[in-house]
Amino acid sequence: MIAILGMLSSVAFGADPGPVKFKTNANLWAAHDQTSEFPVDAEGTMGGQEGHIEMRSILGLKLSNKEVAVEAEVGGLSGQVWGEHWTIPGSIDQRNRHMNGLAVLSPRTLKIQANLPVGQIEMGLMTSHWGLGMLANDGEHNPYFGLPEFGDRVMRARFTTKPSTDSPWHFTGAWDRVVEDELTINARNQWTHQGILSSLWVKGNDRIGVYAVSRQQDELLSGRTTRAGVLDLFADTRTKVAEGVKLRLAFEAAGISGKTNRSTTYESPRRVHIQSGGATALGMLSMMDDRIKFGASSGFASGDGDPTDDTTHDFTFDRNFGVGMILFDEVQGAIDAATYNLVTNPEYSGQPPDGVEAMVHEGAFRKASYIQPRVQVTPLPWLVVRTGVLFASATAPIAHPFYTARNGGTPVNHLKEETDGYRLGTEFDWSLTIKTMFPDKHPLHRTRLSIQGGHAYLDENLGGNKTDRIDRFIVMFQAL
Repeated sequence: MIAILGMLSSVAFGADPGPVKFKTNANLWAAHDQTSEFPVDAEGTMGGQEGHIEMRSILGLKLSNKEVAVEAEVGGLSGQVWGEHWTIPGSIDQRNRHMNGLAVLSPRTLKIQANLPVGQIEMGLMTSHWGLGMLANDGEHNPYFGLPEFGDRVMRARFTTKPSTDSPWHFTGAWDRVVEDELTINARNQWTHQGILSSLWVKGNDRIGVYAVSRQQDELLSGRTTRAGVLDLFADTRTKVAEGVKLRLAFEAAGISGKTNRSTTYESPRRVHIQSGGATALGMLSMMDDRIKFGASSGFASGDGDPTDDTTHDFTFDRNFGVGMILFDEVQGAIDAATYNLVTNPEYSGQPPDGVEAMVHEGAFRKASYIQPRVQVTPLPWLVVRTGVLFASATAPIAHPFYTARNGGTPVNHLKEETDGYRLGTEFDWSLTIKTMFPDKHPLHRTRLSIQGGHAYLDENLGGNKTDRIDRFIVMFQAL
């Protein structure tokens, strides 16, 4: 691949398509992060984490002219470099909370893009993003609250064309070899490829698109397979509703259908069918030259009411899609990691089921619904204040897979307590962002300091009777 990129770039830049532009880019952050403790199983294991420092770096450069662009980036992984580890044993959670150490600068992008008379081609290693980031997310967009992490990476060959030069329609066909996303963690042991067809209408800030994926994933060590099709619809529009008042409306909805034997059930030991769906929506009013914004975001991910039958309905958002900063990112992420330890503990199980690692989602929003009213105020050019309230409920009975199985199928939570209803909890979040006042052309003009806080109150279904409140506090310095 490197040889092909080098050959294409040398041929392209060897022609005479105009002057070559050189551009560098960076996305660097360091954050002090801490979360108060909370129980994650009935064995006494506690989640949460005392003060620690995490860092992330993305560094890149781009060479381009009117016809060709060559781009390279390294980084993307976040790592804990100082402070207390979390007390959940093992390293199944990819956020590296179990150790201190600088993250290795891994290749993130190495691609060439060429503009042809009939369209645009792109080849190489790159990140993948679509719509609001519900299914494909590059991890480079700061969530409303929390930290930007991870990022989907693929080896891609893409061709995009338009009916005419001034047409708003873009039609794309692509083939991917997935390097990393929420389902493919180790590309050496997981062979995943997917074909993509999409159409996107773009006019100004308005976008409407359809995205279809056919995915095949093979677990090389176990011989297990997953075959699935995805259809995703996306729209994002901004309009003026009155003098000085603008409205943004956006949504993304997707359905997944397929079959897998990566993990099976007692009633269907050979394979499980996949039928799941999810959606997210955003509505925001802005006024006074965007100094005041208010509205709400919401989301829905289907859940499985019967995890023992031959069909799974669980839907999981991309782990880079932020929903609050505690209920899912911290609480559900920690419960997942602790559940994996229980299921794989030889004291409880002689042989863990195949695909058990797939139950760990690094805090991704899944099998739940939420609504988050939010307000953003910019009282000064260098200060942005955000607040939000997150209300979350499950879309399937709240049932811990390990303890519920040992309880004969009667749903109990991660503390062995019987559950009644679907409420998960409520979360209050806030942030202060202090921006530098350098001129736009100054290399540090997008440097900022973000101070964030979150306070979650768990419902009794999620062990709220044993946890008064869970607090998280973040101080992040970021240079873009």
